[in-house]
Amino acid sequence: MYFLVLLVIALIMAWLLQVIFSNKEVPGGYWNRLIGALIGAWIGDLALAEWGWMLAEFNVIAGLIGSFAIGWVYILLVAKK
Repeated sequence: MYFLVLLVIALIMAWLLQVIFSNKEVPGGYWNRLIGALIGAWIGDLALAEWGWMLAEFNVIAGLIGSFAIGWVYILLVAKK
């Protein structure tokens, strides 16, 4: 169940990053954003531990923060102007 929650958070954040940064072209498009969001959600959950809203032993708020932060940094680093 942990991985399902992680995947849903990452899918939502990858879509949100796609919408927010639609003017920036990223190699690999949505799939690279999804991988960045997955890694960010996992790191956010590990780094911020057990506080806030927990769902299936996954910290949802930390996952959202981590996936947005890692996705945003990734877009800033590799985006073509």
